[in-house]
Amino acid sequence: MTPRVDRRPRRAAGALWALLLVLGQILVPGCGKKGPPLAPLVRVPARADPFEARRFGETVYLQVRVPDQNQDGSSPADVSRLEIYGFTGDPPSVADVVKHGTRVASLPVRRPPEPEPPSPQGPPATSSPGKPSAAKTEAGFDQGALVVVTETLTPALLTPAVLPPAGRVVRPPPPAVTLPLTGPPSGRVPGRVYAVVGYSRGGRQGPPSGPVVVPLVPAPHPPTAVGLAYASDRFTLTWTPPAGARRPAQEPAAGGVLPAAALIEVLPGSAYDVYEVDPAPAAPAAAAAAPAPPRMPVPVNGEPLAGSAFEDVRLTFGAERCYVVRTVDSFGPGLAVASEASRVACVTPKDTFPPSAPRGLQAVAGTGTISLIWEPNTDADLAGYLVLRAPAPAGPFDRLTPEAIRETTYNDTTAKPGVRYRYAVVAIDTAVPFNTSPASSAVEVVAR
Repeated sequence: MTPRVDRRPRRAAGALWALLLVLGQILVPGCGKKGPPLAPLVRVPARADPFEARRFGETVYLQVRVPDQNQDGSSPADVSRLEIYGFTGDPPSVADVVKHGTRVASLPVRRPPEPEPPSPQGPPATSSPGKPSAAKTEAGFDQGALVVVTETLTPALLTPAVLPPAGRVVRPPPPAVTLPLTGPPSGRVPGRVYAVVGYSRGGRQGPPSGPVVVPLVPAPHPPTAVGLAYASDRFTLTWTPPAGARRPAQEPAAGGVLPAAALIEVLPGSAYDVYEVDPAPAAPAAAAAAPAPPRMPVPVNGEPLAGSAFEDVRLTFGAERCYVVRTVDSFGPGLAVASEASRVACVTPKDTFPPSAPRGLQAVAGTGTISLIWEPNTDADLAGYLVLRAPAPAGPFDRLTPEAIRETTYNDTTAKPGVRYRYAVVAIDTAVPFNTSPASSAVEVVAR
């Protein structure tokens, strides 16, 4: 008789394995399956903003900040160069400025320095002396730097561009017709559009900047008869508006004249900007130095001036100061043209301005002394006071204090008893030689 074998445990183990297999397929459906490949991470430099363009005469100044981040927000930026393009006319998009415009400048960008690895035995290691970082010796501009380039508006650049036949034809600019008291309607003047785009070290193009526009209309003439004077605390610059300067269509309401609103679109009157410039060198340098990189001209006045005068309180005696003035014509928000600079006006202010006379002098006679007291001066360059004494009623004053005193009191112990004296005080400043104020009001007193 064949012995009977119990197979129930083996059946239970098989059922358990089947259950685990089903659960594995439910909980981990992707396990062991090959999904679609992920796109490689591509980094391109962020937009080069801010980007600014200003026109002075026939020269356009373009200022751009080199991006220090990538488009995804990571830093430092993967940027090898910036390229600035200009397009004369009305491009359909900023992409057309980059694609069909003329290249104004190509700005190389240096690699940022590599961070030094931390040292396990102390502070981070530094580069060896005499071996500068490769990033510092590489030609170009640093990330985050402001860079200025210029473009001269030649007749060729004033000609409107036309897109290739496969694209769209640019609308021709409207004629610059000038009506009485008006100019071209704002926003309709012909212009040149600029944009800047960055490229990664792999040659990938980042997003272009926002477009900036300069009007292509005749620049105004600079002001004439520029004069420069100074007082004890400020410079005063004056000028004469040039021939052809715009007059405001409506004078400001004043003297009982009610404000008025124009019935047609008019352009504002000519305005003026004041710029500080470097004094001319006394003599040419012995060796020709490399030309300084251009800088965006920045006026010292906050807003364009409607009048023909400006005061600058940044006065330092003995330091030469030079200014120029430019006429500014506006054609709408962000659309302005400045003239060439006026002639340079320079002056070296000298301190010939005395302090104010001391006030409130009083004298009190005591035994063997006469005490004087007066109000303190508030002059910013006050050096001190000199005390004067004269015999009454009309003798000449002599100085009692050989040097200036800072105190506003003085005791005269040299007065002779029974003699009547007159006293006065003058203030002096810190100039060399010093300036002396008018004398204070004199007081008389009899010594005891």
